[in-house]
Amino acid sequence: MIPEIPDFFQSRSRKNPYSRRKVARRRMILRILAAVLPPALGGIYSKLEASWLDLSKITLPFRGIQKKEKLKLLHISDLHLSKTVSIEEIQLALRKGFSESPDACFITGDFITEIPSEPDLEGLGKLLSMFSSKIPTYACLGNHDGGSWASRHGGPDTSDNLKRVLKKSRVRLLVNERIRVRIKGIPLQIAGVGDLWSKECQPRLCLTHRSQTPSREPVILMCHNPDAKEILRPYFWNLMLAGHTHGGQFIVPFTKFAPFAPVVDQSMIEGLHRWDKWRHIHITRGVGNIYGFRFNCRPEVSLIELVSK
Repeated sequence: MIPEIPDFFQSRSRKNPYSRRKVARRRMILRILAAVLPPALGGIYSKLEASWLDLSKITLPFRGIQKKEKLKLLHISDLHLSKTVSIEEIQLALRKGFSESPDACFITGDFITEIPSEPDLEGLGKLLSMFSSKIPTYACLGNHDGGSWASRHGGPDTSDNLKRVLKKSRVRLLVNERIRVRIKGIPLQIAGVGDLWSKECQPRLCLTHRSQTPSREPVILMCHNPDAKEILRPYFWNLMLAGHTHGGQFIVPFTKFAPFAPVVDQSMIEGLHRWDKWRHIHITRGVGNIYGFRFNCRPEVSLIELVSK
């Protein structure tokens, strides 16, 4: 029998730095920065940086990849379709990523920021279908995509409309679900968990507990918020793909300090990290933004090349 894990939310309720009150305070500060920073930091630079897309490339030796084999994964997150992030900007990001001829695409949540109009949501679906028709495309949901957290912060109270659009666009959405696939003939398991802040992260529904026999195939796990790693520790997975942080969105110059990164673990706000001895977590800075600015933290699409160990 799989042992129950502690109630993460209840045990941290007193010291959680992302309570509703503190999230509201953070959003207010970001709004102020969005208004003050452009004139204070060289005119329109911080606005321009929000559209200055970066393509990062990483090579990772990975279990299950044989000699002379390689697998290119496109990792995209935090599209944040909104008044400040247009369909055109998202299209440019997808084109840049797909220009590298990836073998599969992974989108780790926050497709939207607020409640989108029907034309905007349908436009996003049409855009995604243009690319998902080329290679297998998988996704999980983020805190802005609908649910308990989103409804309290200007977003939809349900993700049903987004789910409908993703299904129509042939994007395989995984919410507390795991599937077996072959990509370029390489057997893999792909899993996705629900959002942490929305209290929908339920790994016991889709992952094998470490008290049981692991699967033969390596597991690639999509999880929007990297802070969920502690809930996910008791389960088998090899590589976690996450977003949520925007890389900090605002990085203090000449430092790595990200005062507004929305995570408890400030050591994991971007890039590839070896964790728990034998696993890896990759956090992409994301395509979009909140309030239309970034500083010292460019948006990105990420290409991860899996090679033999």
